[in-house]
Amino acid sequence: QVWFPDSAFKTASSISDFNKEGLPLFMFANWRGFAGGQRDMFDEVLKYGSHIVDALRVYKQPVFVYIPVGGELRGGAWVVIDPT
Repeated sequence: QVWFPDSAFKTASSISDFNKEGLPLFMFANWRGFAGGQRDMFDEVLKYGSHIVDALRVYKQPVFVYIPVGGELRGGAWVVIDPT
């Protein structure tokens, strides 16, 4: 439920790969945000989080975000899908 540096990088890479394949993107969102520990900051979790935003910004196909019942979308994770 929390993005760590490696999972944020994998998420951004997957979004870019799906875009190259011309596929619509379905995201099941139950995210609390990004890990905020000292080691995570050193491992550039926010840098990789911004890669997620960049990948979504240039996505050419439809993007669907579903927040399941009882799911959460908090903290830095909200920035990822906020359209403003």
